Amino acid sequence: MSGPDAVTIRRPALTGYQQIEGLWFPVERFSEQERARLIVAHWQTDATAFRFAGGDLLRFPKARAMLCEGVAGWPLIRQGRTLCSAQLTPAEMQRLAHADVWLVLGTHVSALHLRDATPLSPEHWIDISQCALLDTYDCREVLPDALIEPPSPPTDIREILGDSLAPVSPEREAVMQALLERQRLAGAQKAPSIRGPRNNGSHQQNAPPIKDGMAGFIAVAVGIGLYAIHAFNGAQLPTLTSTANPVRHKTPAAPATFDWGNTVLWTVMGAVLFTLVLMAIRAWRRGGATAVAQPSTHAARPAPSNVPPRASGKPRGPARWRRWLTRLAHHSRLSALYGKRQAAYMQRMLEMFENGDLHEALRHAIPLGGGTSDGGQAFGTPNRRDDLTLSQRSGPRSSLYFSDDLETHLKQVYRQSFERLDREGRVEEAVFVLAELLRARQEALDYLEKHQRFQQAADLALAWDMPASTIVRLLCLAGDWQRALQVARRDSAFSDAVLMLEKSGSDLAPRLRLEWALALIDKGLWLQAVDVIWSLPQERERAGQWLLAAEAAGGSLAISALVKRAILLPDTLTAYGPWVEQLRDDPAGALHRATLAHALLAHKTHSPALAWLAAATVRAVICDQTGPHAQLSHKQLQALVRMSKDKLLQADLPGSALPRKKQPNPALERVSDPLTFTAPERGSRAILDAVPLTDERYLLALGEAGALVVDASGKTVFHFPVPTQTLVLGRSRQVALALAQRGDVWRISKLDLVNRSAHDLGVLMLDAFASTFDGTAWTIGRGSQLRVVDVDRRFETLWHISDLPGKVAYIRDNEHNESVLLSTPEDTQIWHYLLPSRRLLSREPTPARSQAHSWQVFNATGRTTEFWIKNSDDADSILMVHASGASKGYRLPGFIQDDVDPLHVYPFEQWLVVCYAVANDETRWHFIHRNSDRLCAELKWPPEHAQLRVVGNEWVLFDHQGRLLHIDADHSRVRGVSVG
Repeated sequence: MSGPDAVTIRRPALTGYQQIEGLWFPVERFSEQERARLIVAHWQTDATAFRFAGGDLLRFPKARAMLCEGVAGWPLIRQGRTLCSAQLTPAEMQRLAHADVWLVLGTHVSALHLRDATPLSPEHWIDISQCALLDTYDCREVLPDALIEPPSPPTDIREILGDSLAPVSPEREAVMQALLERQRLAGAQKAPSIRGPRNNGSHQQNAPPIKDGMAGFIAVAVGIGLYAIHAFNGAQLPTLTSTANPVRHKTPAAPATFDWGNTVLWTVMGAVLFTLVLMAIRAWRRGGATAVAQPSTHAARPAPSNVPPRASGKPRGPARWRRWLTRLAHHSRLSALYGKRQAAYMQRMLEMFENGDLHEALRHAIPLGGGTSDGGQAFGTPNRRDDLTLSQRSGPRSSLYFSDDLETHLKQVYRQSFERLDREGRVEEAVFVLAELLRARQEALDYLEKHQRFQQAADLALAWDMPASTIVRLLCLAGDWQRALQVARRDSAFSDAVLMLEKSGSDLAPRLRLEWALALIDKGLWLQAVDVIWSLPQERERAGQWLLAAEAAGGSLAISALVKRAILLPDTLTAYGPWVEQLRDDPAGALHRATLAHALLAHKTHSPALAWLAAATVRAVICDQTGPHAQLSHKQLQALVRMSKDKLLQADLPGSALPRKKQPNPALERVSDPLTFTAPERGSRAILDAVPLTDERYLLALGEAGALVVDASGKTVFHFPVPTQTLVLGRSRQVALALAQRGDVWRISKLDLVNRSAHDLGVLMLDAFASTFDGTAWTIGRGSQLRVVDVDRRFETLWHISDLPGKVAYIRDNEHNESVLLSTPEDTQIWHYLLPSRRLLSREPTPARSQAHSWQVFNATGRTTEFWIKNSDDADSILMVHASGASKGYRLPGFIQDDVDPLHVYPFEQWLVVCYAVANDETRWHFIHRNSDRLCAELKWPPEHAQLRVVGNEWVLFDHQGRLLHIDADHSRVRGVSVG
């Protein structure tokens, strides 16, 4: 390769669609493994590859039309006999030396000759020795059902109750021993079963196990019976005078005599015992069904998930049976029967700490509450630990109750033990004291990180459900990038994790920042991605390509990209002078000029480049303010004039003389009189689904004809040639999923509305799915599984529940909520999650219907609404709405109940939309504000059934005859489109 020549190149980079004949992969950006992967991915028949000192070259046998901003590496086009990375003029080509490849970087051109390169043989990179012949069908893109192992049903009361129940009195010790012996003998007669370790977080290993088996449960019940017998015969119960030093006084009991009172008492106690056993059995049966997202030991192939889901937002307290039993023990002074044994255990444990026998003391130590042990009163005494394994349980658990003084003393003892273990270098035991005894989990993670135990710290942070940024940072330090990216993409936790790594000076921060930017690109957030990656000097060329792609998309994104360029690359702004002049002089560009003004005002710093943009367009913006498209307030217009730094304009047109914005249209719920809308004219395309985009554009599903983007006039902007029946819109409105049903499966493609490209993702078997997604994470349901998959990583599972108590029937979602309807053999349930953290807020059965012929509908917040029609002979039919325990009625003038499909109701949080049939082959739509119970708008539609799609406060109605109506509820604006 010859040395670089300094030549002035006017256009040093390729943009838009070009006839690409080769790709260059520089060593500065791609490692050898990445270059090999990219060459294989872009390989064509009869292609050739060469390796230079500065990178690898891939030559295509013939030119291909490709979008330059959408390819990896540098695209190369044919310039005479040379492949070049820029579009050169004839004068520029004459100044360059002859070569096989010209690489343009700024004003420098590097000339490469194939004689200096080493030919590559990519066929040798692929090992096919282990491959087997397959049938002639391709299922590489099909996601199979998740092979998620369901939790084994609990066979021990410890797994049912979580703790142990201790003997409550010495009087029944012999009975207990006999029961335990019988249980052991019965178990010895059964065939031995081998059960592997469970990973469902329900087995408690951190605390000394409390004797709380079924025998212990019966022991409490027997203790209650003994107490009742003693009480009935006049026996005095032991009195617990001190938790630390209980003293029990005994008084001989009088001989018991049989009478009807004893018979009644035994009957009552038998009922109590029977009730307790039933409650235990019900708790056992609910064990597997109520577990909300446990990590699985076997994940779905080929996209496994080894990241446990987030915990429920509302941790449950102690079980109802335990609360009842605690109150009974307290009021009957039964606590004295087990309090003495707990106090004796506590005394022995403290003596071990005082004698310095930490080996045994730690195995007998009782954890402090730490605010996480609200699982109710423990009725037994702990057992010795077999080891000092750290617990991975994060839910509530039962515990012993201490006085404040005793808890303070234990905390001091544990802290002193930790300091001693730390001085002696006994890291595992010191971490155990922090995490399990003191419940200082964040301090334990910091201590592990200090001793470079990154993997252990990351695993514990995942199991303990620590903040997502902490988990991502520790996984990065441990080198576990796969799980780090899973958690970061699942919880959108890149920002804090990157800042934490940068603050600590880690060299892993740039890599995670790059992954953050790529994740934003996947979501369609191009300008945010440019901001994220700009702090990496080696990636600024990539950021420049992203800016070019955003500018090529046009509309408001291109305008915002221009402002971003003025901030980051002000020296390149002069090339956009003609484009800015065209924007200034366009009579129909008022909305785009307002977008530019808002983008300029969003930046606090006033750079010369921003002032140049403001000065070039401020006069046109002022003229727009006098017309119907006024978008700026008087204060914003003054700020724009000041930003322009145009002294003459400020002198000729002071702030008091600037036009003031007219009163904007009120929100739809604030209109004084109901608005009347009319359906647009019939078109020629059958619309199966439609969603609103930015810049007054719409994405339409046309079935086998593909997906179409049209503008406000119905003109086609661009087309996606992939079958589309249903659309799943990304929240950025720059990406979407196109779904087409094929028998039992759905074919799925991802649409990139910026690059105007479609990527086939394969097929999935789905029972239900969310109607929106964040650009990468999408919620789907199949059978009793609810999953969140990463559409950009072969449907990699980011979050799942594999053992729901019923089948997923429907999913309703909006920006902040997601609700799932489960169909169980007994009833239907609604599970409500808060987004984006995906915290379970509620899990309730659907309310019982108040009317026999009613129907129910639920929304994204889990709110269920019941509807039925109330008819009367002398008045209009009334739609009855029952929600939150109250019923309301709304008149439906002209309603024809005998129609085939007479009524459709769409309940939202603030609105109730009703569609019903009327005379003259017409349907009528009512838009009712639920808080004020007012009819705010009425729409008349032809007899063709219309569908409704809601995105935020924008409603889109469409039918199979090419009609589309867009209602903006925030500004009471309506727009009709006829799609031809």
